[in-house]
Amino acid sequence: MHKKTKGSIAEMAVAAHLLEKGWRVLFPVGENNRYDLVAEKIGKFVRIQVKYVTPKKGVLDVNCRSSNNWSVLPYNKKEIDAMAVYNANDKVIYFIPVSKINCNLFKIRLEKTKNNQQKYIHNAVDFLSLS
Repeated sequence: MHKKTKGSIAEMAVAAHLLEKGWRVLFPVGENNRYDLVAEKIGKFVRIQVKYVTPKKGVLDVNCRSSNNWSVLPYNKKEIDAMAVYNANDKVIYFIPVSKINCNLFKIRLEKTKNNQQKYIHNAVDFLSLS
């Protein structure tokens, strides 16, 4: 499947999820925006970058950068407020506040670590809602 198709699937799934939770959803015109959609609830606006991710070995590896043929740019708090991660296998959506993103790759753990490590682990259950 083409990556643009995957992106569209994820965006529509996130929009539907947010609408079900009582948010209004706005889409920007054109593709020159760092966010894919904006969610609004009671006057609070949240700029969201959406990612379609397939889990590997119990982890969702979320790329926190955008890239094209000439540049690779990390996302930051001036451009987005959160990332919505669409799990392609089970269709669950996770929301990462931009304040938690301080790297190029953010790992959301779907399963416990084999060595029961707790420190620096981002458990999926902690990212199920948009605040």
